[in-house]
Amino acid sequence: MSNELISKQEVMKEVYKYFKKDEKMTLLAGDMGFAVLDDYFDNHEDRSFNIGICEQATISMSAGMFLAGLKPIVYSQVPFLVMRAYEQIRYDLNEHAMDVKLIGVGANNYFETLGRSHCMDNDDIKMMELFKNFLILSPTEDSLEKNIEEMFKYKGPVYVRCR
Repeated sequence: MSNELISKQEVMKEVYKYFKKDEKMTLLAGDMGFAVLDDYFDNHEDRSFNIGICEQATISMSAGMFLAGLKPIVYSQVPFLVMRAYEQIRYDLNEHAMDVKLIGVGANNYFETLGRSHCMDNDDIKMMELFKNFLILSPTEDSLEKNIEEMFKYKGPVYVRCR
């Protein structure tokens, strides 16, 4: 049994099984992950978007998409997603229990060679645990399928962290 976080490639491959079947799902990527997200961008260009480096706006966009009847998934590096957009996550997603899925990549200092700006140790968990409506998932090889199924069944905001 493995306790090690699963890779972003494996998480997004599992998420894609759901994404390709549900035309209401949209992907908002924070200017990263292109090799990991090729299936999304190549096969669903009408609902897969590179938003760029503007995490606060991306979270607010995801809230608006949810209110318009879509099922947004936001994909970005852990510190940029959690820290830069913390206020928007709190007010836009948590306070209104919006069914938006956040996928944070690079958990547990996976990108440490890029410097401390790309690392959070496990502080992201501590920060996200403050939100009463969020489900937090840390998939491993053993729990990946169950966790992604749980993510989509949960009718509220979810934070998934992976390496």
